[in-house]
Amino acid sequence: MNPTTYYYVRPTDSLFVRGNQAFGDSGEHGTSLMPPPPSLFAGAFRSALLGRDAAQLDSFLSQGRCNDATLAICLGTPDTPGNFSITWLSLAGETAAGATPEPISALPADLLMLGKAFARLEPRAVASGVQSAGDLPMRATLVSAKQEKPTGGVYLSGKGLSQHLSGQRPESAHGIESKHLYLRDPRLGIGLNADARTAEEGQIYTTEGFAFSPSNDQTTAKFASTGFLVGMQGVANLMPAEGVLRLGGDGRSAHYRRVNFSAPVAPNLPGKVKRFRLLLQTPALFAQGWLPEGVTLQGDGSHRLQGDGFGARLACAALGRRDTVSGWDLYQWKPKPAQAAAPAGSVYWFDEFTGDFGKLAAWVNQGLWPQNPDMLQQARRAEGYNRALLAAWN
Repeated sequence: MNPTTYYYVRPTDSLFVRGNQAFGDSGEHGTSLMPPPPSLFAGAFRSALLGRDAAQLDSFLSQGRCNDATLAICLGTPDTPGNFSITWLSLAGETAAGATPEPISALPADLLMLGKAFARLEPRAVASGVQSAGDLPMRATLVSAKQEKPTGGVYLSGKGLSQHLSGQRPESAHGIESKHLYLRDPRLGIGLNADARTAEEGQIYTTEGFAFSPSNDQTTAKFASTGFLVGMQGVANLMPAEGVLRLGGDGRSAHYRRVNFSAPVAPNLPGKVKRFRLLLQTPALFAQGWLPEGVTLQGDGSHRLQGDGFGARLACAALGRRDTVSGWDLYQWKPKPAQAAAPAGSVYWFDEFTGDFGKLAAWVNQGLWPQNPDMLQQARRAEGYNRALLAAWN
């Protein structure tokens, strides 16, 4: 297995990450995505690898592959990706210049911030006589002593994520407000006439950006700087220890630095309980929409996961609003197909586990993809989609 190399990516200018909503008419507002999709970083780092050598860049553009054997193994071809793949993506912050950054994740769908404390959604059987949409035997139910509106814009620290993966309720101190990570930075734009290079009448619009490392007040700031933690396989010694990337819309600059980081490991599961959770770390492109790969509807009405040497029943699920994944193919100079995706943070509860838990963990570690992915699935796997984490279901 290729080792994973981690980089701390710190935007040095406002970052623009275009969403997938229609945009272009006068007076419209171009929304951005936060966190960005993993394909943003896959494209940035692969472009950086090619851009280091003009001859290799020219070879890739003209022939679809690099002449350098090592680089060719890493990047592959537009149709068949090489060893390069994104294996980890999260927001991050460093408490001091040069310190190891702390990963910061969006809240999983089974975790809410109510007031100043976390509350969890837990699977509950549907009461007799109650009608509910969905075919799963349990519903994700909020366990709380009182009704309260959840607090928005809250992220989860690395320690909080580890607690959540082990089945514990994270401490409130591990909730991080977005204002400590980034601030929204809207910009006004004016459409230009391509021939005359003059402003088009009525073509005024706004776009939404994000300014990182937002606070200069060290008495209130949680981090000295903020950005992203990106893990990649296949790059080995091809990427310098640090450098500069073109990132997001308009190719805004970002500094990257190699760091030492260990991703959370799967807890000791499933034990006697024979059940577990799956948390999507990045958006997932499943052939059956919201159902993970390998889950099929059985004759008795249950949904079961069947893999190579393991199996389990899907008992419950909690998902947010679906994402739309697309992008731009620079090699063929055309849009990538738009696909509906299960959003990052989605949670799946499985019980009645059978088989080898080590094989289940290995499948999750490789991404939730079928055994024989097609060409498009191989490309999306390299871009970092379908990454998930194993967690306890206590």
